[in-house]
Amino acid sequence: MQGTSGIGKLRLMQASLLVLAGGESRRMGRPKAWLEVGDSFLLRYVVDRLAPAFSEVMVSFAEPEQLLEPVPYRIVFDRKPSAGPLGGLEAGLVAARNEVVFAVACDMPYVTHDVAQVAVAAARACDAAIPRIDGRPEPVCGAYRRSALPFITGAINTGRLKASDLVAELDITWLEGLDPELFRSLNTPQDLERFHAGFASQR
Repeated sequence: MQGTSGIGKLRLMQASLLVLAGGESRRMGRPKAWLEVGDSFLLRYVVDRLAPAFSEVMVSFAEPEQLLEPVPYRIVFDRKPSAGPLGGLEAGLVAARNEVVFAVACDMPYVTHDVAQVAVAAARACDAAIPRIDGRPEPVCGAYRRSALPFITGAINTGRLKASDLVAELDITWLEGLDPELFRSLNTPQDLERFHAGFASQR
């Protein structure tokens, strides 16, 4: 599951892609969604990389002020302020036109179509399908069925905002044995430099 599938060979999934772009980006020092990638920006890079496999594309922001550039995607906003990734998941599941939503943080540019397809297929039989890398869940890169929504809303309403804590309440299929490199996040300027170096070498 190392590489991406060719776009022409992708089977369109009846599932929604949700890119989570509402983070505060404290370690990066500036909003990650708008970090430069070639002549575009990170949010668009992540969406364009995965969107061909999905019948719907959405991007979630915590608040309208985070939308610094116009984007050609369906936009949703968190119901409650400062709800973290759960706020984006809730907004996406409420708005989605499909039963299953594949959510990925906008700072995870290495995630492939193959990961998304495996997660979406697995989530059709449970509340969520989430990668687990070296025993650590990756809840901001996983597929969620609409049945997860009541638990997510309940967690937000009671202030239990850690996405990792939510896994105790959901019926989850764990996706094991995946390449950890696919789930690396761009958290610091050094991470961004490493990504830019790899991006430039592929052009």
